[in-house]
Amino acid sequence: MVTTHGNPTDPSAFMTSFHSASEPFIHHQATLLDKLQTPIWIFDIERERMHYVNAAAVRLWAAETPQELYARDFSSTMSETSRQRLADYLPRLARGEVIDEHWSFYPGGQAISLHCRCSPCVMDDGRPGMLVEGLESDISLDASSLRALEAVRHTPMMVSVFDGQGRLLVRNAAALAARRTLTSLDACFAEHEVAERLIQQLEDAPRCSLEAIMRVDDSERWHHVDLCRATDPKTGLPMIVMGEFDITSRKTLETAQLVSKRQLEVVIEGLDVGLLLEDEQRRVIVVNQAFCDLFGIEAPPENLVGMDCREAAQSAKGHFTEPEGFVDRIEDLLASRRKQSRDLLTMVDGRFLERAYTPLFVADEYHGHLWVYRDITRQRHQEADWARKASTDPLTGLANRRSFDESARRLARSVGEEAIPAALLMIDIDRFKAINDTLGHAEGDKGLRLLADTLRHNLRERDLPCRTGGEEFMVIMPGMLPEQAEATAWRLLRQIAEATIEAEELPFHFTVSIGVTCFKPTDRSIEAVTQRADAAMYQAKHAGRNRVAVRW
Repeated sequence: MVTTHGNPTDPSAFMTSFHSASEPFIHHQATLLDKLQTPIWIFDIERERMHYVNAAAVRLWAAETPQELYARDFSSTMSETSRQRLADYLPRLARGEVIDEHWSFYPGGQAISLHCRCSPCVMDDGRPGMLVEGLESDISLDASSLRALEAVRHTPMMVSVFDGQGRLLVRNAAALAARRTLTSLDACFAEHEVAERLIQQLEDAPRCSLEAIMRVDDSERWHHVDLCRATDPKTGLPMIVMGEFDITSRKTLETAQLVSKRQLEVVIEGLDVGLLLEDEQRRVIVVNQAFCDLFGIEAPPENLVGMDCREAAQSAKGHFTEPEGFVDRIEDLLASRRKQSRDLLTMVDGRFLERAYTPLFVADEYHGHLWVYRDITRQRHQEADWARKASTDPLTGLANRRSFDESARRLARSVGEEAIPAALLMIDIDRFKAINDTLGHAEGDKGLRLLADTLRHNLRERDLPCRTGGEEFMVIMPGMLPEQAEATAWRLLRQIAEATIEAEELPFHFTVSIGVTCFKPTDRSIEAVTQRADAAMYQAKHAGRNRVAVRW
């Protein structure tokens, strides 16, 4: 039998006997709790659900039955501030702390203000729960005080309260989100001695303000900090109230403004990128010589200061392959005022420019924007050359195996998603080893190039011929029906057989065997398609070569 020690009318004592007790005993305890006028409930913080309520709590929460409260979804009406507050409770309850705080509830849309004593308890499944007792408050709060309390809880300003020695008493949701583990006044400051000086200063003055580097989780930020001396309404002892807000952006801008105008001009002129700084009315503030060189402007940079940039953009748009797009993109960037680090511009003279846009804000106020232009023509040509070499067979100039795999997989996805037709040809030169052994590899290479030229000149523009092996070629044919693909294969077979290789000794001909298949929406991989084409090609070989075989 489970016994309850202590005051028999103490709700906490009743609840401690709930766990590991017999069902009749639990029923007896619940009956006693229902006789109390004090609302008692157990709240599951992790799942945001009621776990137990007595009769007084059912009335408080404007419910008909306890089961109605157990089924109620409190997460749908809980504010983020309340959720943050409860998250702070969990580790404190786990340490065995009893938390006394004022709460406002809104059952049925009616506001109820209640002093709550929150104690740790263990629920049936072993997870931590929170036992809440709604108590009469020994501090009477009028409507204005309650509203002020709610405002402090919901304000984005960080508000913390410490005792006279700098130990944390309470903090609002904003301060809690910024620093969960820092529980003393000196720990909030990057320099602990600053807090010591402030505590001493508040002994002589009721309030003080400063700008300081504060610790926020694992980082440091500049904050404006206001502190005042007050009296704890619960204990009558001195306490310290600290309010703070982030001013890191302003301090960063102030530091940047220490650079003189002349130093900035020297830096700008030394850069090899074109810079254009405009004010909020789109008038030129600063422009460098590199910008003038990019756009062929003969006037010196200082003569452009004050120019209307709208008119300048209209006059410069003729330099670009998409003139209206050049102007429209500028307007889009200015409207969004979001940093854009890369825009590629193609010029009519074949050059490529990279443009970056940066809006300028001072204390969150818009003060114009910076354009940066860089000539990347050489880089683009080099990248294109690298890409071409990486995807091209050096002997024949056709796409290589890597390019084939990428293109085939893209086409296979399109076939599966859009159900478009597509075909694949696998072409292999007949008795190619004999050609190499008899005439030499140089003549064999001529045959490979001749086959590549035949494919290149006798296929549709959208088809992709590839050299995927020594004498093996593939042709990817999007939008091609099976019967069309087979007819194309026979036509290519004849054209290849009729082509002549001008060898050093005697001209000669060669033939090929072609396997034809199609892409199917049910193919699980590109290998399934190539295996069918390979099987068809070997079927043509075994049937005597110089012929076409199909596998659908």
